[in-house]
Amino acid sequence: MNRAELATAARASVGYIQKLEQGHADNPSTAVVDRLADALGSISVERQHLHDLAGVQRGDQPEPMRRQEVTSVQREAADGLHPSLAAYVDEGWNVLYSNVEYRRVFRRITEVGNVLTWFFFVPESKAVMVEWEHEARLTVAWLRALMARRPGNPVFDEVLEMLSRSAEFVRMWELQEVILGRHKPHFLVHDLDLGRRVELLAQVYPIPDPSQEMQLYLGIPAR
Repeated sequence: MNRAELATAARASVGYIQKLEQGHADNPSTAVVDRLADALGSISVERQHLHDLAGVQRGDQPEPMRRQEVTSVQREAADGLHPSLAAYVDEGWNVLYSNVEYRRVFRRITEVGNVLTWFFFVPESKAVMVEWEHEARLTVAWLRALMARRPGNPVFDEVLEMLSRSAEFVRMWELQEVILGRHKPHFLVHDLDLGRRVELLAQVYPIPDPSQEMQLYLGIPAR
């Protein structure tokens, strides 16, 4: 689709489309974003990402992320989910707390304290994750989508500064993929202690307390 075709499909002028492409068109309305998404055949996640980016242009800045604290009750709950793998993770993929099974399977993750850093800087991650490439790309694309919702947040700045040192991360980041959620519910890991593959059902639960901007991630062993 060329610029003129997109303009026609989105009911906008060619000049306006050109300004959007060049970053010179401020404050795009929600209606314009929806027409562009329709014209481009965007899936729901891509449409949401466009709205998130447009919100930044309009100045709809969310409150910055606060430092997250996992309570003793939440720690006890995660520990009680064994043999499932359980961890509280913030939007920058920092692991705030994890139970013993999560730490055992994802070897050395407590040393780096971040899921993406583990993927790209801990060699054991490629031995643990059966579909390492696919899972790493998914996590990178998920980070991109989350960053659009909280632009300029120092949590993301710190993570990106570290990850930019990895050529593999840079390669995946430059794909410009956007994902919110998983491509499939199950994933495979190598249990290096037991010497066998294990299928896990991935579940993500947002914390209901609005003052806690984190999620509970579960890997439930398939029966």
